[in-house]
Amino acid sequence: MTKISKWFAATTAFATLAGTFVSVAAPLSASAATKIKNPFPVTVKSSKKAIKGGTLQFAEVSDTPFVGQWVSSLSTEQTDADVEQPAYESLFWTDSQFKFKNGGPANISFDDKAKTATITLRKNLKWSDGSQVTAKDVEYEYEIVANSAYGSSRWTDSFDNIVGLQAYHEGKAKTISGITYPDGENGKTLKIQFKEMKPGFTQSGNGYFLETAEPYNYLKNVDPKKLVSDAKTTTKPLTTGPFRVKKIVPGESISYERNPYYWGAKPKLNGVNVTIVSTAKAVASMKSHQYDIYNGLGNDQFKQAKNVKGYTVTGNQALYFQALYFNLGHYDAKKSVNVTDRKTPLQKVDLRKAMGYARNVAQVSKKYDSGLTVPANTTVPPVFKSFWDSSVPGYSATQNLKKANSLLTKGGFKWHNSKKQDYRIDPSTGKKLTLIYLARSGATNSEIVAQNYIQQWKKVGITVKLYKGKLTDFNSWVSMTTDPTADQNWDFTDGAWSTSSEPSQTDLFSASAPFNFGHYTSKKLTALLNATNSQKSLKTSYRIKQFKKYQKYVYDTAFVIPTKYEINWTPTNKRIKSYTSAYGNAGTTTGNWWTTAQLVSKKPLTK
Repeated sequence: MTKISKWFAATTAFATLAGTFVSVAAPLSASAATKIKNPFPVTVKSSKKAIKGGTLQFAEVSDTPFVGQWVSSLSTEQTDADVEQPAYESLFWTDSQFKFKNGGPANISFDDKAKTATITLRKNLKWSDGSQVTAKDVEYEYEIVANSAYGSSRWTDSFDNIVGLQAYHEGKAKTISGITYPDGENGKTLKIQFKEMKPGFTQSGNGYFLETAEPYNYLKNVDPKKLVSDAKTTTKPLTTGPFRVKKIVPGESISYERNPYYWGAKPKLNGVNVTIVSTAKAVASMKSHQYDIYNGLGNDQFKQAKNVKGYTVTGNQALYFQALYFNLGHYDAKKSVNVTDRKTPLQKVDLRKAMGYARNVAQVSKKYDSGLTVPANTTVPPVFKSFWDSSVPGYSATQNLKKANSLLTKGGFKWHNSKKQDYRIDPSTGKKLTLIYLARSGATNSEIVAQNYIQQWKKVGITVKLYKGKLTDFNSWVSMTTDPTADQNWDFTDGAWSTSSEPSQTDLFSASAPFNFGHYTSKKLTALLNATNSQKSLKTSYRIKQFKKYQKYVYDTAFVIPTKYEINWTPTNKRIKSYTSAYGNAGTTTGNWWTTAQLVSKKPLTK
């Protein structure tokens, strides 16, 4: 029921964890392996009889107003995606593994030999004013992305695979030659010509083509530079979902009414009210039973929110992973390539592996995270059931100081004395092995967790100091991990990603990826990443094998150490007849939860 897109989480593992930290002084010890499972029900149902109609109250927990941008390719805020849910609908339906399936507003089919995709819109697919959704509306979204006058930030090199789109993007062509209309611009069919077919084409969020449309006739007379601020895209939008906008109080709330032109099942609710609620007031609001759904609560609020009477917590595994990054090189901005050339003892794989084994991630997760995180074994989230390799041991499930010590000795990092105490020696310098930790601030307990890991590393003789003796603020952290000209006098840090619903990791770890924080490259890594996106990988079974080879390589080389996966969670009031946090369109009988949503009482239940 939510929009899924790639967002850089822009956070460290500790900042994410800090949401559920409590101040404690007790020491942390090794923990047994943690099973990767969702502690919450994905779907909840009430046995009570539903009332007729009613208005659902939806709270979006945020300390900033929503922007309210309705053109998908101009929107940059997750909050917008959240508050627009009742009126939004992607062109294509997907299954629980994010693969496209027929039956939604439009179907998409591929011809591998012709290198084309054909999009067929439903005959009864209309905008919320009753006008038809046309092939031109689908093409118009590509114009917005590719024409710099609109100011979209969604353009990437992946779109260059569409014939003629690069030429249009550069202003060398007035139209997109690779997008055609078999039955005219006002028809219901659009054909896209690609330079080559990609294995990710069958997955939503693949980045090679768009999955939305915009009302061309409604917007065509708006100056491209003003489209982002025009009322037609901010307060008076046309949409295709089961509800449509009735009233918007900019940044604060949206009232929805049924969309009489919706192509699918008629919504059972009369309407939906969405309201921004501040983080500080969210739990108190729950205890007052003001809203039916609380979306966006922080992990630090879980202990307060989980037992509020009248609510049930649902959840699902997140498209998300956290990892320990080692600074092994630099990013050459002129050549757009990462270079693994930094002089650091971390170039030795044994040291990297030892740092992974020495951490007590499972204990931290159990003690502080209330079951909302689990140790990660690979950089592929387990929500990708087909691609995630459960057989890879990883380094975070169980602390293993014995193995860490063995690896350090094997790597030539000897203790400075015969008692095997205090610290080890860096064989490349003959001096004390000391590493600089770029740990991020941002939560009250960030320092506690950072110091905990520093103590674990000390147990195996690795001396770790915080960058400049303190935690690093968010803006400085972003600069130091992404700006090649920033101070690079740090050895390792933590990063977290909210990933796309397409499992490819080329954008994260390829030789040309700007967000490859560790700057690790190798011919083998490049070959494995390319294999997951190769023509041979058009065959799913082959692609799965390549992903598993890639995950095994990440484990063997430890150029990055996966730390944690996360669970999304949402409290829902028991007056909702049924609610699902399932991915894709498989969670309901109609394919869209908002059409099936019902209430069992006129007001939120208090017990």
